Amino acid sequence: MIHGENLAKDLRCEHGFVHVGRTRDGNAVVMRRSEKWTVVPLRWLTEEAVDTIKAQAGVGSV
Repeated sequence: MIHGENLAKDLRCEHGFVHVGRTRDGNAVVMRRSEKWTVVPLRWLTEEAVDTIKAQAGVGSV
């Protein structure tokens, strides 16, 4: 399992996403790359959840 904070860091460093902010409840991070937006929950994520988030963000699984 990977924590959402680490996934967000990976998307920022490895895939060019920019951290825009947090959701109002503070439980997720909103990120942007060009016109592609993604939301990363700040909790423990299974590999399946990580793969789903990366697919929605247009990032191939590594």
